[in-house]
Amino acid sequence: MKRFDTTGRNLLLAALGTVCLWSGLPQTASAETETGDREEIIVPRGGGRAAFEKFGCTTCHMGDGRGGQNEGGYGADLRITKLSEAELVQTIIEGRAGKGMPAFKGIIDNDTLLTLARYIKNDLRLK
Repeated sequence: MKRFDTTGRNLLLAALGTVCLWSGLPQTASAETETGDREEIIVPRGGGRAAFEKFGCTTCHMGDGRGGQNEGGYGADLRITKLSEAELVQTIIEGRAGKGMPAFKGIIDNDTLLTLARYIKNDLRLK
C-alpha cells in the first residue's frame, strides 16, 4: 500500500509538473488564410507628397505647388493647372525645355508618375 501511495504521488507530481511546464511555454496561434478571393491592395510608399519632394519638384514649384520665381527658376503654379492627369504625366516625362522643366523619362517609374499627377490634381489644387 505504501508503494502505491508513493507511485501515485509521483505520478500526480509528474502530471502537475507537465501541466505547469506546458502552461509556461509561449503559445502560438495559427489560422488558415484565404487566397485569391480578395483584390490585391497596393499601397504606394510615401504617396504623392513624398515623390514631389524626392524628385525635387519643390525646387521650382515650392512645397505648396504655387511656383513663381525661386532658386530653381520660375515654376508654374500647379495649384491652378489646366492640364489633365495624362497631360501632367506626359509633361513630367518629356519636360518643357523652353520653360526650364527637366524631362524625367526613365527616372520616375509609371506608378510614381501617376501618383504625382494625382497628387498635383487632387491635393495641390486650390479649393
